[in-house]
Amino acid sequence: MRDGRLVFDADMHVQEPPGIWVEHLDPGLRSRVTTGTVAAAMPMADGRALVDIPPSPQRREMRPTQMADRYGELARRGFDTSALLEAMDVEGIDVGALFPSYGLYVPWADHLAPELAIGLARAYNRWLATLCDSSGARLVHVALTPLHDPAAAAAEARRSVEEDGARAVMVRPNPVSGRPVSHPDHARFFAELVDLDVPMILHEGTGAIVDAVGSNRFDTWAGRHAASHPMEQMLALGGLIFDGVFEQNPRLRVGLFESGTGWLRWWLDRLDEHHEFLASELGGVRLKPSEYAARQCVISTDSEDSFVGETVEAFGADRVVWASDFPHPEAPWPHAIDEFLVACRDQGVDRADEATILGATPLALYGLDPTTLGRGPDLGRLATFS
Repeated sequence: MRDGRLVFDADMHVQEPPGIWVEHLDPGLRSRVTTGTVAAAMPMADGRALVDIPPSPQRREMRPTQMADRYGELARRGFDTSALLEAMDVEGIDVGALFPSYGLYVPWADHLAPELAIGLARAYNRWLATLCDSSGARLVHVALTPLHDPAAAAAEARRSVEEDGARAVMVRPNPVSGRPVSHPDHARFFAELVDLDVPMILHEGTGAIVDAVGSNRFDTWAGRHAASHPMEQMLALGGLIFDGVFEQNPRLRVGLFESGTGWLRWWLDRLDEHHEFLASELGGVRLKPSEYAARQCVISTDSEDSFVGETVEAFGADRVVWASDFPHPEAPWPHAIDEFLVACRDQGVDRADEATILGATPLALYGLDPTTLGRGPDLGRLATFS
């Protein structure tokens, strides 16, 4: 709580213990998965690696020793439930939605057999449910749903919501097996999310064995990382619009996470231009791309976002959420909120909009009742979705 306002961190991360990928895996799949790479935190499946992160002395990996150097006792406790809540209390965060660290890579590798992709995701989802269950409703479960087999992904989304209490599903923005996120084969998956009333959060993670922008252009991690996060989001959003997913699913909520906000205004302006002068090949796309995004999308900002003021002015605070990225090494904990509020004031974001970004918008995105989470007296303007 800050100044009597609810603070909802829309994108925190867990640090998965190495054993979860086997311990929580369906018994029939366990013989095909072993742990052993990236400080024993990444499993191998069918004898193949699931991550493509080259070693570099300049990079700060999320290895246990380096995490302990950054976060001390919180890391040594494995960022368990009590450690996460303690870190949130230090920062002043009331509620946090949890995304993976190693799980950004493990179940998404393009070479995975579909049953292993969904099996590894299910193992993570089961483990995450145990982490969230003892948090007093302060930790929000975001399930993983890789799209190697769209029908299986739809089934796992439903199982995670109904059995584990998931309030959203995460999908990488990259193509899978040559299919972009917006591929017609994924229609059943989108319909299931609408029926479950949970959002799809698009979240990139550089280094996965997937088709990623920049991976064939740069030898450096800096180049690959700079390109993949915003550009994969741009392409996925363009596909959801131009391929008719938003037209066919007007109640589908989508989060565009961990890519900054500065690209969104320019990209939608460009899509609007192309929608206008190439309308003949976009007959099923009735609205302007910017109108679909305004109706159905939310984008995450962070504490060092130089464009949050422009983004709020262009799209409204009810389409922006704040994320700390804790406990990744670059996260500005324990001063993340302070830095964000300074950025807001420097960029002309008023207190009402701050309250909306920190409270009302993430509550609406995740479909949560604030009275069950400890409602503050000032939530800001409530976001609405069609």
